[in-house]
Amino acid sequence: MTRTGTAPLGRPFWVVWCAGAVSFIGDGITFGALPLLAASFTRDPRIVSLSEAVAGAGWLLLGLVSGVMVDRWRRTSTMWIVDALRAVLAGILAALIIADVANIPILLIAGFALGLLAPFFDNAASVIVPDLVAGEALERANGYQQVSLLLLASLIGPPVGAALFVIDRGLPIVVDAVSFAVAAILVWSIRHATPPQQPAADRHLGRELKEGLTYLWQHKLLRSLCLLLLVLNAVGTGIIAILVLYVLEVLDLPEAGFGWLVATYAVGGIAGGLLAPRWSKRTPMVVSVIGSSLVSGLMIIVFGFATNLVVVAIAVIVLGLAGTWWNVVTITLRQRLVPPALLGRVTSVYRMVGFCAAPLGAVGAGLLAHSTTLTFPYIAMGVLQLIATLCFAPTIRRELATC
Repeated sequence: MTRTGTAPLGRPFWVVWCAGAVSFIGDGITFGALPLLAASFTRDPRIVSLSEAVAGAGWLLLGLVSGVMVDRWRRTSTMWIVDALRAVLAGILAALIIADVANIPILLIAGFALGLLAPFFDNAASVIVPDLVAGEALERANGYQQVSLLLLASLIGPPVGAALFVIDRGLPIVVDAVSFAVAAILVWSIRHATPPQQPAADRHLGRELKEGLTYLWQHKLLRSLCLLLLVLNAVGTGIIAILVLYVLEVLDLPEAGFGWLVATYAVGGIAGGLLAPRWSKRTPMVVSVIGSSLVSGLMIIVFGFATNLVVVAIAVIVLGLAGTWWNVVTITLRQRLVPPALLGRVTSVYRMVGFCAAPLGAVGAGLLAHSTTLTFPYIAMGVLQLIATLCFAPTIRRELATC
């Protein structure tokens, strides 16, 4: 298998990377401001939580369909058109907020509409990398994408969004609209950098979707990684679902401590995004895939036994590093193994697996914490990740040896 090299990434990649970075900062700002915006209209927790839930509905409704469409359309065109539409929608919402005529129904409708568009951009942005860079540079390219996502959407964006909301509650949405517009212009400038997709002789949505699902299921390595991802996403969502209570009651930190731990995780993830390409070059792929998952599971178990803030902070950093390492190597594997004509559909299935796993992990962690203690779910979920990783390890090792 081709490993990480020093081939230049090229201008088209960096333009797309900059466009993604601009979108990520806008998304992070909105993520930090949206709950505050909803709370300014109502203090009903059911409605406030609903305002966040509608944004994710797009993946459940159109996630798989978006994979088919991304395999049909030129990927750069998909990205800039979707971001242009999102700029218009966000701009309208910002204008209504500034004019003081927005309300909860408008906020929910706007969030739902933006959520319907998100899968098309996210899928295209994920599968466009092999079109832009040489195969030996995929790890570096994916690592840089993970860095921009964690740095801008998770570390910088949310606190900036909250600060902008204090100045004016419509300001974060204005910035998000501008970020979408700038990203659209950037990708439009290199719209011919990726080839048009070859039209199928007989297009049929169901048939095309079945092709992607069949390819994934029949590929033993990809199927194993996808099923392992199901467990990892359930575990990851579960530990986050009760993290705020863990911070307040176990670590005895103020409410701001939750944000500190999230930022600490992002720091580890950024380090992982920068180091993963180098480690992937020097380490057998099976060690990267299995080792990073085992390390993540062990760090989660640490949460269940440690109450010292320094120990927990170190575990969070290592968890972020190992998690990003796993993302980089598995995304790169998928990009190398899947034929370009099927990559959008296979990627959409991967993402749908994550969305299906999320509520299972959150509910499971909540029930465990309610019936036991706030620390036991971390032990149980960490052990679950270790067991799942070890169960899939023989198949992954065997199939990687044939790649």
